[in-house]
Amino acid sequence: MTTKQVSIKDFLLTDVSELTETKEIQFPQFKFPFIVKSLSANEFNSLRRQATKKIRSKTGQIIADTDQEKFNDLLIAKAVTQPELDNAELQEFYGTVGDPAGTARSMLKAGQFADLQIAITEINGFDDDENIEELGEELKK
Repeated sequence: MTTKQVSIKDFLLTDVSELTETKEIQFPQFKFPFIVKSLSANEFNSLRRQATKKIRSKTGQIIADTDQEKFNDLLIAKAVTQPELDNAELQEFYGTVGDPAGTARSMLKAGQFADLQIAITEINGFDDDENIEELGEELKK
C-alpha cells in the first residue's frame, strides 16, 4: 500500500467561483424560475451572527440566542438572486418594503416557500434527506 504525498497546494482553489453554485426553482405562477445561490461558510456564519443576540440567563450567564426566523429571512435575502427580492418595485407591489424575505413569502404559497428554503439548504451542502424532510414539514406547519 503506497501513500500519496499531499501538498498544501492541493488545497488551493484555482477558481474561487467553484464554491458558488446556482439552482433554479420553477413555480407555476411565474414565467421565470427563482434562482438561488450557494453561500460560503463565512457568509453563512455572518448571517447567523446577525441573527444572534446575547442574553443574560437567570443565573447571570451570557447566552447566545439565535433568532431562527430572522436567520432564515437573512438567508433567503442573501441566497435568492432571481427575482431581486430587495427590488423597490417588487416590494412595493407586494407591500413588503424593506423585507426581502417577506416579499418571497407574499409571492409564494406556504409549501412553495418551504420548497425555496429546502432548495437553499440543499445547495449549501445541507442535504441530509432526513433533516430536509423534517425541515420541510416544520416549515409547512
